[in-house]
Amino acid sequence: MEQMEWVNSIGNVGFPIVLVFYLLARLEKGFTRLELVIKELVDEVKRGKKIW
Repeated sequence: MEQMEWVNSIGNVGFPIVLVFYLLARLEKGFTRLELVIKELVDEVKRGKKIW
């Protein structure tokens, strides 16, 4: 491959990779919160409390 082909390949592949990392970083916050809420729900169910 020539140098210009390498630059084009990195340019084409680089953007999707950056986008994926950005989206994963944003989703991680949501997943962390979801995990905490599920743990709280499990604890409440174990205690026998009604949740509704």
